[in-house]
Amino acid sequence: MGTATREQATPGKLNGNPEKTNPNHSYLLSPVESYFWRFEEDMAGAFRVVVLVRLDGIIQADPLAWALAQLQRRHPKLRAPIAEGADGRLRYRLDRDVPPIPFEIIDCHGAETPWREETRRLLGMDLRSTGAAAAVTVLKNPSRGSSELLLMVPHAIADGMSGLLLLNDLLAEYANGEATADRQPVPSLPVVTAPRAKPSGGLRGRLRLFRRFLRMKREERRSALTRLPEAPDIPPQSQWVHWVFSKEETLTLVRRCRSERASLTGALVAAACCALRDCLREPELLFKWQIPFNLRESLEASTGPVSASDLGCFVSNMNGLTRIAGEPAYWDLARGAHQEVQEFMDQGGPSFGYNTSCTLYSLHVAASRLFTGRVPKMTPATTLRETLLATHYGVVNFRDSYGSLRPKECTLMFKNEITGPSLVMEALILGQRMNVGFAADDLDPAFWEQLQIAVRKHLAAAMSSAKTTSANA
Repeated sequence: MGTATREQATPGKLNGNPEKTNPNHSYLLSPVESYFWRFEEDMAGAFRVVVLVRLDGIIQADPLAWALAQLQRRHPKLRAPIAEGADGRLRYRLDRDVPPIPFEIIDCHGAETPWREETRRLLGMDLRSTGAAAAVTVLKNPSRGSSELLLMVPHAIADGMSGLLLLNDLLAEYANGEATADRQPVPSLPVVTAPRAKPSGGLRGRLRLFRRFLRMKREERRSALTRLPEAPDIPPQSQWVHWVFSKEETLTLVRRCRSERASLTGALVAAACCALRDCLREPELLFKWQIPFNLRESLEASTGPVSASDLGCFVSNMNGLTRIAGEPAYWDLARGAHQEVQEFMDQGGPSFGYNTSCTLYSLHVAASRLFTGRVPKMTPATTLRETLLATHYGVVNFRDSYGSLRPKECTLMFKNEITGPSLVMEALILGQRMNVGFAADDLDPAFWEQLQIAVRKHLAAAMSSAKTTSANA
C-alpha cells in the first residue's frame, strides 16, 4: 500500500434551512427507521452504509463543498436531527440547525489507497457528537489522475438503494459546482416515511408465508446451521474484496442466468454456497441466507407513493435455507435460490415482512415503555446469524461523466453487529461491468483467503472463459 497525506477540508454551508419559515415541522420516523436509529444510539455505527466510487479525475474541495451543501438541501433527512418526543417516538426535527456534512480529502501515493481503513473509520465515527447525518472521505491520487469517494450514511435514513441515489445526486451537484459562474441551489424534496406497505399476495399467500416461517424454524432446530471458522478479533472491513468483471463476462453471466432460469442474485448465493462446500468439505452443510428487497413501489407515504428520488430505509428481508450434501451443481443451487425468492415475492412476502417487522417493533417498544418506563436498549441478536447476506442492485443509473469526473467502479458495504462470523455479497452493474463486493466479519484469516478465491472461481466459471479483472482484490 502507498503513503497518504490527510487534509481536513472546510465543509460547505447550507445557506439557510428551507424549512425555517415553518418552525414546527417534525416527522415521525417509520418503525423500520426507528429500529435502526436505536441501534445507532446504543451502539454507534452498528448499522451504517458506505458507498465507494472510483473515478477518473481529481476531486477538488470547492465544488465538493458546494455539492455536499446541495445534497443536504435536496434531502431534508440529511439536515433534520432525530430527537425523541414526549411520547417516546423518534422524529425528524426540521426546525433545528445542523452542521454541514463533514468531508476530508487525502492525497494518496502508491498502487492502492487505504479504502478499507477509511471505510472502517467512517463506520466508527461518533455522529452524535458531530451532529451530522453523513460524512465523506476522498482519496485522490494526482499521479494517476484518479479519485475514490466514500460516502457514509446511517442505515436508519438510507438503505443501499438510497446510498446509490445520494452518490448520483452528489456527483451531479459536483458537476454543477465546477460551473462556478452558474451555480443554482436545488429545490428541497419532502420528508418521506412509510410506516406500512401495500399488502399483496392475499390471505392464501400470507398463510403460506406463515407456514414457510414455521417450516424454516423447525429445520433450523432439527439440524443446526453450519458454523464458519471464527476469529473474533479481526478488524471490521479488513476482510473485503472488490471484483470488477468485464463487459463480456457480465453479458455472458446475464445470458446464462436467463437460459438457466435463474437470477443474478441466485448466482451470487450459488457461488457462496459452492465455495463454502469446497472449503469446508463436510458431508452435509446447512446455510442460512438473506435477501433484501427494495419496497419503494409497494410503499405509500403521506406525501404519496415513495419514489426512486426519496431518501429512506425502504427495505424488507427474506431468509432462505440451503442444504448441501454431496456435490450439487452450481446452476441447480442458483435455480433453487431464484425459485424460492420468486415464490416469496408471489406470495407477497416483502410487503408482509415489512408490515410484520413494523408491527412487532412498535409492540416491543410500547410494551417496554408500559412495564419499564423506557425504550428498550438495542443489542446484537443472541442467536446465530445467517451465513450470507446477498443482494444485487441491478444496473446503476450513473452518467458517463459528471463534469471532470468519470465513474469507473462502484461498490458498497455496511457495518453489521453480528453474533458469529458471517458473509456479505453485493453486486451492481456500472458501465455494463458487474462489480461484486464480497466481505466477511470475524472469519478465520486462513479460511477467508481460501473462501474468497473459491467464490471468485465459481463466478468466473459461470461467466465461461472470458477474462476477469480485479480492483484492489
